[in-house]
Amino acid sequence: MELTNLLSFLAVMLPVAYGAPTQAADSLHPEILNAMMRDLGLNAEQAVARVSHDNQATELISQLSGSIGDKFAGGWIDAGKTYVGVTDQATAEHVKAAGAVPVVMNTSLSKLEAAKEAMDQHLSSAIQARDTDTTGIASYFVDVTANKLVVESLADSQERAHALAARGNLSEGDYEVRIVKSLPSAAASVIGGNSYVINGKTRCSYGFAVSGGFVSAGHCGNQGDRVTAGASAGGEYVGDFAGSTFPGKDMSYVKTASSVQLYGAINNYNGGTIPVKGSQEAAQGASVCRSGYTTGVRCGTITGKDQTVILDGVNKVYGLSRSSACCDHGDSGGSFYSGSQGQGVTSATNGGCSDGGYSYFQPLNPILQNYGVSLITG
Repeated sequence: MELTNLLSFLAVMLPVAYGAPTQAADSLHPEILNAMMRDLGLNAEQAVARVSHDNQATELISQLSGSIGDKFAGGWIDAGKTYVGVTDQATAEHVKAAGAVPVVMNTSLSKLEAAKEAMDQHLSSAIQARDTDTTGIASYFVDVTANKLVVESLADSQERAHALAARGNLSEGDYEVRIVKSLPSAAASVIGGNSYVINGKTRCSYGFAVSGGFVSAGHCGNQGDRVTAGASAGGEYVGDFAGSTFPGKDMSYVKTASSVQLYGAINNYNGGTIPVKGSQEAAQGASVCRSGYTTGVRCGTITGKDQTVILDGVNKVYGLSRSSACCDHGDSGGSFYSGSQGQGVTSATNGGCSDGGYSYFQPLNPILQNYGVSLITG
C-alpha cells in the first residue's frame, strides 16, 4: 500500500476503532477500583475513566504499530493522553488525525529492538558471554519515551554498562546508561495471589489458574518439585511442577491433582476475589495491579516492556515487563492484572514496598503459549 493511501486509511478508520474499548468501564470490579483509588490517588470516577482510556489507547497503539511499519517509534500512555512516536513529520500529521499525540523521534522502534536483541543473543551465548562482565548491571531495555536503549547499572559499573551497550552497535546518541542504587532480586519467599510452598521449604504465590493446573514464576521451583497449599510446610498436596524455565525466562506450570479446584479469580486480600476475564496485553503507561501473599494487592502503572534483567547480578531473564507497583519476597509468581485482564506473574523486585521499590513481571501470554495451556476465566 502506498504511503498516501496508508495514511488516509489510518485517518479514516482508526478513530472508529479507538472509540470501542475492549473492556467496558462499568465492569470494573469494586476491589480493583478500591486498590486503584488507594495506590494511584484517584477517586472512583477517575479510576473508571482511567481504565476505559487505557483500553482504548492500547487498541489505538496496537493498530498504529502494525500499520505505520518502520516509521513507528513506540507508543505509550501518560497523563490521560496517548502518545505515538514516529520518525517523520508527514506520518505525525496523520497519527494526530487518528486521535493520538504524535512525537517525532530520531530512531525507529525496530532499530532499537534489533540492538537489544543483539545484546540478548550475545549474553545468551555461553562462549560470547564470557567476554562480557555484567557485574553491577541491573537491566537493559528500550525506553520508548526517551527513544533510547537504556542500560541500568550501579555507579561503579558504568564502564561495563557502556561495553555491554556497544554490543548493540548503536551510536552514543541512541543509548543511555542510568545509575541505580541496587540490583533487582527474585521475589520468592488455586486462586491467584494465594501462597503455596515448594518442597516444604520456600514460598511463592499462585499466578493464574489454567487448564490442568496453574502458572507461576520459574524461579519458584524446578520440574518435579512438590507443591503444597498454604504459607507453611505440611499443607494439602496441590501438584508438581510439570515445567519450569529460569533463567532466560521466568515461567512455570504446575499440574495439579484431580481434587484441586481451579478458579478464574485473584485474591483481593480484602475477603473476596477478583474475576479474570482474559489476557489482553495492556500498553505501556496503563494502570496495573498485582496480588501476592506477602504484600497483598498493590497497584501502579506499566513503566516498561521487553526488559532484560540480571537478577542478583547473575541470572539473566529476557522479556520482562516493569511496573511501579511494589512487591516483596514471597510475592513471586503472583498475579499481575489490568482491569480484569491478566498481564503476567511477579518475577522480581528492586527495593520492596517499604523502600518505594518497583517490580518486574513475566508476561502471561508467552507462558500460556509455551506450555500450551488455556486461561481459566471467571
